[in-house]
Order: sequence, then structure tokens, then C-alpha cells
Amino acid sequence: MARRGAELPPTARMVWSRSIADAVIAAASAGGIGIALSCVIMLLAVVGGASDGLQPIGLSILAVSAGAAALFSAMLGPAFAAVNLARMRMYRGAAPGSVPLRNAVEFRGQATSSSLFPLEVTLVCVAGAGALAAIVSGILWAQEPDAVYRDAMLCCTGFVVLAVLGVLICRGITRHRLAPVLAGLPAGAVGQRDADETILADTRENRRLLAARARRVSTPLDNARSAAGWCLAAAVVGVGATARLRHEPAWSWLAIAAAVLAAVCVVALIVLHLARWIQLTRLPGVLRGSPTEVEQERGRSLTRDLRDQMLATMILWSLAAYAGMGLVRGEDVVATSSGRTLGLLGILILWVAGLSLLTWLRVRLERLGPLLREEFGYDVPVRTASGDSSPGLV
Repeated sequence: MARRGAELPPTARMVWSRSIADAVIAAASAGGIGIALSCVIMLLAVVGGASDGLQPIGLSILAVSAGAAALFSAMLGPAFAAVNLARMRMYRGAAPGSVPLRNAVEFRGQATSSSLFPLEVTLVCVAGAGALAAIVSGILWAQEPDAVYRDAMLCCTGFVVLAVLGVLICRGITRHRLAPVLAGLPAGAVGQRDADETILADTRENRRLLAARARRVSTPLDNARSAAGWCLAAAVVGVGATARLRHEPAWSWLAIAAAVLAAVCVVALIVLHLARWIQLTRLPGVLRGSPTEVEQERGRSLTRDLRDQMLATMILWSLAAYAGMGLVRGEDVVATSSGRTLGLLGILILWVAGLSLLTWLRVRLERLGPLLREEFGYDVPVRTASGDSSPGLV
């Protein structure tokens, strides 16, 4: 698809809600990756026979990552609900059937008729966790009559009541307050269609065309990142396989070589990530000159690529912060508890500051997105019946 014409400009609520939602997604995803990373660390410690030295670090990273994953996963519901409400407010001022509205809906999806559904799901999950905790506390109170178990059961029951009340309030708001607003939105703005609408049949020809286009727009950096990722996985497996035999001289050198390869791959992935950023930021200048056909294809997916790259940067930044807090919490490098507290606080402040800066940059990208799509065109994201997603064909 070539240039589509003007796009309905996003409101301030829209750009901030989408950017904050991306930050929450990144923090939750980094928590999940941190859980897997801590498990790998402890597994390598067990295989290498050095569990006493590495297990506290692995447990600390696990605790920090699990806490962050639980906290930010619970925030996903409010974040997505805020995005839905901001999308409704954005579409309210548009003319029915206008080209700007159609282009905006094409990229952002339709305003859902159940805007608070993500928040309801989150509250239901909180209620379920609270009910389980209340049952366990009740059983312990019955076995050992203690005020602590009784208070815990009462608090958890209170959480369940508040969560259920929140679900009922959300449904009441949707039915009574939001229903008239949804009914008054322009035609075509309300529905369940997301931006990734299924518009391609799952045929052999379509799969071939999508694969050919993916090969055309891929860059050497993409191939290098894939190679570095596979080498990192192989190096981690090599460290785990050879650490057990470290008393043998030959195997000891092999374990050291695998560890060095893993470190080199991590550095290479970071460098390639930065190189990808430079490549994407230089692409608009290339497109304004004399771009090739392949470069024009890359330009049509520029805003999506920038958004994905920003999300990956947020995930890496959060993952580094979780690992740093886990190391400070589990390692006895800091002699005093006050020093450990200051270290954790310093990493936390640095992480929040960095994530806030990345979120602000994400806001800037969200504001510039319609201008970039107007200048360079935009490929409609599609999803085949098999679930494979790819930019639309031109």
C-alpha cells in the first residue's frame, strides 16, 4: 500500500497510554525472562557443583524477577483499559466514514465495546489469588489457632470483596456510562477488529509471498543477531556440560572457552541492538534521497520496526536492572545491610529514570508515527489463518 492520505492525529491521552502500556509490557516481560535466567544460573550451579556460591545469587534474581513480573502483570489490565478509553476519546471527534478515521482505525484498531474488560480480568485474577490465600490461611488458623493466620484470612477476604466490587463497578460503568459514548462514535470505529485483522487466506501462494517479502526486507544485522543468539545458547549449554568436569584440564579450558563465548555473544547482541537503532534512525534520510525498492519496502514498516525496537530496549533495560538488584541482594560484596540497601535504591532509581526516558521517547515516536506513515506509506499488518503475522503485501 502506498500513501494513504492524512491520518487522524492521536490525542495526548492516546500517545501516553500506549507508551505507558508498552513500558508495563516490557517490565513484565523482563520479569519473565529474569525468572528463566535465574533458573539457568541455579541449574548451572548444580551441574558445576558450586551451588553454595551461585544459588543465593540465582534465588535473589528469581525473587526480584518474580516480584516484578507479578506486579507489572497485574498492571497490564489497567494499562490496556486506559488505552481502550483513550482510543474511544480519540475517535469521538472524527467525521463518520472519513479517510482520516479509516486510516487511524486501520493502524490502531477499532474501539472495543468492552473497554474495561482487561481491568476486569486483572481484578478477577486478584480475587482468585486472594481467595486461595484466604483458604490457606483459614486452614492454618484451624490447625494452629493464631491471630496471625486469622488476620491474614480476614485481609485476603477483604481483597476478594474489593476485587469483586471493582468488577461490578467496571461492568456498571461500561453499561451505563460508556454505552452512550460507544453508540455515538462514528461508523466503523466500534467493533472487535484489532489492527492485526485476518485479511489473507492461509494458502501456499500467500505463505510463499510473505516469506519472499520477509527475505527481501531482512538486513545483515538480522542474520547476525540470529547467529549471535544461537551461539549464545550453544555457549550456555557448553558451560553447563563442561563445568561438571572442570577438574580435568582439557575440559576446564573448554568450559572457560564456552564462558568467554557466552560473554562475547552478549556483548555482540547489545552492539547489534544499537546498530539496529542507528540503521532505523538513518532510514528516513535514505528514503528522502534515492531509495531502492527494498528500502522503500522497509520504509513502509518503519513505524512498526521502531516500536518493536523501543520495546526490546525497554525489556533489556529492565532485565539488566533486575539482574543488578538480584546480584546486590544475593552477593555479599556489600558488607553492611545499609550498603546493600543503598545499592538496591541506586539501581532502582537508575532503572526508573531510564525507563521514564524511554517512555518519553516512545511518546515522541507515537506523535511522529502518523507523519512518518504519511510520508513513506504504510503496510497494513495482516495475519493469515495459521496465525503467522507479517506486513501486508504491495
